[in-house]
Amino acid sequence: MTPVNLIEATKVYCRLFFDQSCRCLFCGQTQSHQVCPSCLVLLARLDGPLCRCGLHHPAGSPDGGIPAPLCGRCLRQPPPFTASQAPLHYSFPLDRLIGRYKYRGDLVAERGIEQLLADTPCPWPDMDALCALPAHWRRRWQRGFDQSQRLTDRLASLWGMPSLTALTRQQATPMQQGLSRRQRRRNLHGAFACTRPVTGLKLLLVDDVMTTGSSARAAAECLLRHGATEVRVWTLARTRER
Repeated sequence: MTPVNLIEATKVYCRLFFDQSCRCLFCGQTQSHQVCPSCLVLLARLDGPLCRCGLHHPAGSPDGGIPAPLCGRCLRQPPPFTASQAPLHYSFPLDRLIGRYKYRGDLVAERGIEQLLADTPCPWPDMDALCALPAHWRRRWQRGFDQSQRLTDRLASLWGMPSLTALTRQQATPMQQGLSRRQRRRNLHGAFACTRPVTGLKLLLVDDVMTTGSSARAAAECLLRHGATEVRVWTLARTRER
């Protein structure tokens, strides 16, 4: 059984239970929801044709009728997953909200994230199951929860799809923030293990943010090695190309 940091987990759930304030998490105005309509429309959305890595590509059609070709980076190193999608850019103020959630254990911020998910349709309803891109147990211990698993379970409920806990992160990799693409790939070599049968399944890998895609690549490779027929990636937000 995965160890649980009971002290941190208790703090997290107490915040969620006792903090019943209804102020917009972005502008602070009193509202009936955690994100007011004015702030909701200001969030940077990722629209138009997307490359396999989830970044905008000028070719293709905005409605997806003509798939966008691979960008230069993906041509050099094609991702093992067949597609990826994120509805939002990882930029201000969304980055602050996700930071509050992940690094401060603020589950009130999770309510705002759930509001962002409420009207998000499943991009690929033909997939067999959702699969979280997991955190290492030490990081779950520090935070008191696994944000990717909670996000996956919420999406599974919204989209009417099963959530399959098929991966474990077996290496406590250093924080990826600030590292180059090559350093991220080196850190993630052998980081994931498959913990249950996935043979013949089409899996939708879920995480909160995609930066370079190194974690998604490593996790997808692990699932495909163990018999998954296809892996696609969905994240709440995607960083802009650097």
